[in-house]
Formats: sequence, C-alpha cells, structure tokens
Amino acid sequence: MNQPRTGVLLLQMGGPLSLDEVQSYISNLFQDPYLVQLPAPISWFRKPLAHWVAKRRAPVVRAQYQKIGGSSPNNGITIEQASLLQTALQNQGDFRCYAAMAYTPPTVAEALRQSIADGCERWIALPMFPQYSTASTKAIFVDLDRCMKQQGVDAHRVTKVMRWGSRPDYLDAVTAMTMEALELARRDSTQAPHLVISAHGLPVSYVKAGDPYVDEIEDCVAGLRERLPQDLALTLAYQSRATPTAWVKPATVETLQRLGAEGVENIVVLPLSFVNDHIETLYEIDQELRDEALESGVKHYSRVAVFNTDASLIAILKSIVVETLEK
Repeated sequence: MNQPRTGVLLLQMGGPLSLDEVQSYISNLFQDPYLVQLPAPISWFRKPLAHWVAKRRAPVVRAQYQKIGGSSPNNGITIEQASLLQTALQNQGDFRCYAAMAYTPPTVAEALRQSIADGCERWIALPMFPQYSTASTKAIFVDLDRCMKQQGVDAHRVTKVMRWGSRPDYLDAVTAMTMEALELARRDSTQAPHLVISAHGLPVSYVKAGDPYVDEIEDCVAGLRERLPQDLALTLAYQSRATPTAWVKPATVETLQRLGAEGVENIVVLPLSFVNDHIETLYEIDQELRDEALESGVKHYSRVAVFNTDASLIAILKSIVVETLEK
C-alpha cells in the first residue's frame, strides 16, 4: 500500500535578501509578539512601534549586512538543506522538503501552499532551532498554525518536532566540528585554546515566565563537556542582546573582555544554537566580537563552523524525520 506523500517543512527565521529589505525585516521581527514581548499598554501599539524601531535601526543594521555581502545567506542555505534532505530521504518514502521562513520569503504560508499543490497529505514541521524557545520555536509554530487554518490543513496531519538539541548524533557532530577548530587553534598558539560557547541570548523575563531555552542550552553544554577533552577550558555565554531589558548573562562580549584581561590569548568561539550562518555569526562573532577580543588582549581568535549544508546535519535531519514517522 502506498504511503501518503509527506511534506517536511524546515522552519527558519529567514533574513533580508537585499539591503532594501532590512527595514521591513526588522519591522516584521518586532511585530511578532512571541519574539518581542511587550507589556499590555505598549503592545496595543505594536505595529506603529515596530515601524518606528525599524526605521531607527535600519541604517545601523543595513551597514552590518553590507559587511557580510549585502544580504543574509540564511534563506539560501535553508533552501539547499531542504533539497539535500529530500535527496537523502528518497529511499525512505515519498517526501517533499521545503524551506519555510518566519519573516522573509519563502514564507511558511508559501511553503505550505506549495506542499499542498505538490500533493502532500501529511507534514513534519522541523524547526532549525535545536533548543526550544518561545521566541523561536513557539513563534514559528504559531505562524504555522495560522497558515494551516487559513489553508484548510487538519492539525492532526501535522507533526511538530519540538526540540532536538539533546540528540547524541547532534552532540557528536557539534563535538567533531569543535575538535577540528580546537586543533587548528593549537597550531596557531603556544597557549592552549579556551572555548567560549556562545548561544543566542534571551530576555530574563522569558526565563522567569517558564521558557526552557536556557536549561536546554545548559544541558547541551553538559553533553558537549562529556565529549570534549576534560582539560579544556570552557565558558558558556550569551550574545545578540536586542532590547534594553535584562538579558541572560554572562554576555559573550563581557566574557571575551574578561578573558582577555585575565591573559587568555587563544580563544575559540562555538556558536551554539546556530545551525546556519547569518548576521549573528558572520558579523557579530566574526567581526564585532573578534574586534572586542583583540582589543582586550586576545592574540588568536577563531570560530567553530556552523553546520550550513554539512552532511552531518543532513544525516541528523533525516534521522529525525524517519524517527518521527515511525512514532
């Protein structure tokens, strides 16, 4: 008996495809009530506030995107991941895989509409966020639920993968990439490398409200700690603070400044929670944080590569899809 065609939606935030799209991208981000939570009186004016913030921040953010080539590679990478995953699944059944972005094309609505046109009868929603957070996973699932309702897709036909950051194959793959970077760092300096694990930050208010993201990051770090050399110096920090409210600490920039002042000369940064390269890796880590580290006394600064289209990630995604259907 033939199995129904399964659509796999690789859910990502997306990024501006040109400098002209930066302002609208920022506005879309700030209009998402799960990504940017506001107190009730202010939230009533979310849309005009988002437009105001976007107009004000656009020149600075546009300059950052200019320094990484004028656009975000996030969308294109996710599209290629979908293509590679579909090829990897070709002997497992009838699958069609799609990139689905929260804030830029191809949007979740567009991906779902195309999958319906392609004859998909059931779906697996797979966020490209290994750790769960209301600001990422829940936000994009809410968008998906809205699109499903608009397009008449029965919720029972969609299986959502909530998290996958504790999987042994994921931890093994991150460890392997980290070991490669550490080996290169050892060749460049007489001082042993210090690994700074930098995860995307989160407002403290989210954590107090029950968001499990920080706990999942710490569990992931514990899993990596078990796999990495026991004598490796390791520090967890958080980057990308985007609002003036209190965010989870320690901040990556403050950590790098402290380590430099303490005489640490050889630092390797591991961008945990990032699957694809985008502005947080290519600009914030590779340029902004690098400059801060060097100014603080660090002499050798390098970064662990993110997965992008690496075969190890495609194998992980394939296993998640197959296991999800088996369940």
